[in-house]
Amino acid sequence: SPKIRIRLYELLKQLGGKLPRIVSSFAHCSEYAELNEGTIVMHGAIVNAGACIGTNCIINGKALIEHDVIVGSHCHVSTGARINGGVTIGKGSFIGSGAIIKQGVKIGANVIISAGQIILHDVPSYKVIKHG
Repeated sequence: SPKIRIRLYELLKQLGGKLPRIVSSFAHCSEYAELNEGTIVMHGAIVNAGACIGTNCIINGKALIEHDVIVGSHCHVSTGARINGGVTIGKGSFIGSGAIIKQGVKIGANVIISAGQIILHDVPSYKVIKHG
């Protein structure tokens, strides 16, 4: 759950704080991608052209965010996840390590997708997708 991270982010904003965008020197972020405040892109991650990453997001090591993907605020895309072109991920969602999301799929808000899942169809908000 991103609740603690959201609460801390909102507290900092109320106190007038500004959070930087942090991109590892070992990551690639297209100059045509948009990263919002408080977002971090870790080692080996790729964020391609036309992608928009919301505020207070974590794009973890070796994650792939393809072209025209929209990641809502307060999301966490884990290590090695593959988010294909045109995917939309709603705010507060968690994408587990090694998950693959097919192009054009819409993931609702506050969704949890566990590690290794392959998502071929839209997922409604507040759904948990896990093994077996």
